[in-house]
Amino acid sequence: MIVEHKVQLSYPQHLLDKPLIYELIRQFDLLVNILEARVSAEAGWLVVGIRGEQERVQQGLAWIAGQGVQVEVLSEHKEEP
Repeated sequence: MIVEHKVQLSYPQHLLDKPLIYELIRQFDLLVNILEARVSAEAGWLVVGIRGEQERVQQGLAWIAGQGVQVEVLSEHKEEP
């Protein structure tokens, strides 16, 4: 099942220079659309749309949370086949 989540990702300072969105796309074959962002030298956050197979989206969000990014799901949408 294809799902799309709107998610806020909050980054601590030590992760700002890591290509985590790139890895999220590459490792989990997800479509990621950056909707809003604010980054400073101290921290950053992004609001993104993440679309893909439900299991891949869940794995990707768990992976990025495991890297130290705070993940807050703002909305979810499921597409019926």
